[in-house]
Amino acid sequence: MNVKDLKLTPEQWVSLLLKYGVPASALTGKATPCPMCSGTDRFTYDNRRGRGDWICRHCDDGNPKAGDGFDLICRFSGITFIELMHELSGGSLDAARNDARTLAHASPAPGVKRKADPAFVEKRLTSMWDRAKPSATGDLLMRYLRTRIPGLTAPAPQALRLGMLEYRHEKKVIGTWPGILARFELPDGRLGTLHRTYLERSAPAKAQIVSADGEILDSKLNDMTLNPLAGGAVRLMDPVDGEIGVAEGLETAYGAHMLSGVPVWNCLNCNLLRQFVVPEGLGIRVVHIFVDFDKVDPKTNKSPGVAAGVELAKRLRAEGYTAIIHRPKLRGTDFADEWVQYAASRSAVHVPPVSHSGAMLAATL
Repeated sequence: MNVKDLKLTPEQWVSLLLKYGVPASALTGKATPCPMCSGTDRFTYDNRRGRGDWICRHCDDGNPKAGDGFDLICRFSGITFIELMHELSGGSLDAARNDARTLAHASPAPGVKRKADPAFVEKRLTSMWDRAKPSATGDLLMRYLRTRIPGLTAPAPQALRLGMLEYRHEKKVIGTWPGILARFELPDGRLGTLHRTYLERSAPAKAQIVSADGEILDSKLNDMTLNPLAGGAVRLMDPVDGEIGVAEGLETAYGAHMLSGVPVWNCLNCNLLRQFVVPEGLGIRVVHIFVDFDKVDPKTNKSPGVAAGVELAKRLRAEGYTAIIHRPKLRGTDFADEWVQYAASRSAVHVPPVSHSGAMLAATL
């Protein structure tokens, strides 16, 4: 897309800016508070050249700033210029993310390509965790979770923190985004890794990150691995009455919790779900396994998420635990999808949890 060829009427520029969240009060043509630095009467949107033009006379670092409408959208919303051009060209970021999710079921949790010094990895992860802020009611982390899981009533988890995170691509830092750090612990309590979910800077949504050459990058990544991940999970909630649940992802875990009332942990993906080990000393006797109801893999003739859950259930039962498998009603969905559908059907976001909801698979599977 060549932006020089894009011609918008004054009304179309205003409509486009509003679409990306620029407040209407800043687009009157008069001196107003700056939507970026909030300075009083510093900002004027004048569309002087017909390009959505604006000026802030004392922005951010104390110097004047000016630009066109595209620059205003990028500065205000936090998306990159390439991302904006991709969206305006009609590119489907959702389709790319769905493809990435499908591949994640068939691949183990990402790890480092080179053998890093354990002391360096521990220092990096500990420093990143310590700099991040504990989750709190109303912060971007909790607003993101409540956007994805409407009506979420779970308390702010100690296993999640909110930080400003660098994004590296091809060994170079391409930007910094706010992000959720999820502490992945092994059964003995040692740190395995920190999982990162990058968020938009000004909205409770996953970040849309595009490289300089237009490659759509994953907004969810593991950091460096300190200890092998097999057996671990992100412990989002404390066990209740000897029961715990496990699921493949963060949003899926919270969706399963809202539907069942069971405290649920996040195993990150189906390969780590099948390897989950019940920690000792927590009194856990019952494990609910909330599987993703994936489409059937033509190579194995199995649903990857369901197959992983069945494998885990068989092992846990052999070890003396009660293992109960739950799956969503519709193929191609997970428990985050099911909760959203359930909440919408009740026409309310604050819906009481449904005890042990979801279709239960037969114990012989």
